Formats: sequence, structure tokens, C-alpha cells
Amino acid sequence: MATKEQLFSITIFGYRKPGMDEDEYHKYVSENHAGCLKGLLAEKKILSYTMQHNSSTTKNMMTQIFSEGHRVQVAECDTVVQIVFRDVQDYINVRSDPHFENVVNPDHVNFADGTRTQMVTGWFEAHIVDGKVV
Repeated sequence: MATKEQLFSITIFGYRKPGMDEDEYHKYVSENHAGCLKGLLAEKKILSYTMQHNSSTTKNMMTQIFSEGHRVQVAECDTVVQIVFRDVQDYINVRSDPHFENVVNPDHVNFADGTRTQMVTGWFEAHIVDGKVV
């Protein structure tokens, strides 16, 4: 393991709600949803909150990365969100906070297809940070 302390993460594979425009989705999740969540995450000792935006354009980059003969399955999700924490209780504290329950969680109906959302938890390792091997 590269990192010195044991860290954990939850990774969320998010999909936009049916009928929502791709650009509208990415703007909403980045500005509105992240905007109402990130302060709470920092307050509850979350170490990192990142969001990877997967659009039709970026998904097509896979043909540049992998050669014609190399078969690769491109994930269909619209975002990959990763939240890193020292202790699972820190993330549980986020989810049980009144702001999460009353503002953040209900906001999902505005942009997310909850029937397709997938999540996974695991331990987290960093091998390169700020361009440096750790």
C-alpha cells in the first residue's frame, strides 16, 4: 500500500435522469449538488471529494487511448464520484446530518437516475500525488 495511513472510499457511478440534457446534467451536479454537499463533507472530516465527468465527447477519447484491435468496455455512467475518509463513521455522520437528509439527499431527484446508480466501498491508495510518487 502506497499511502501511510489506512484510508477508505465510497465510489459512486452516477447516471443522469431520463430526458435530462448531458450539459445540463454536468452543470447541475457540479455547481448545484456539489455546492450543497462539499461544505458538509469538509465539516465531517471527509478527506477528498472528486467528480469525474463522463460525456459523449470524453467517452470517445477511449478510441484514441486504445488501438483498433484492443477491445475495451466503456462504462456508460455520466459521473464517477469518489469520497475518501479515514473512518466509515465519518461518512455515516455525513449521511445522518440534517443538512444531508433535508437538502442533499432530496436533491438527487433533480438530476440522478437512482435506478441505475451503483456504489462500491473499499480501501483507498494514492501512488502519485501532485505529480510525485508517494
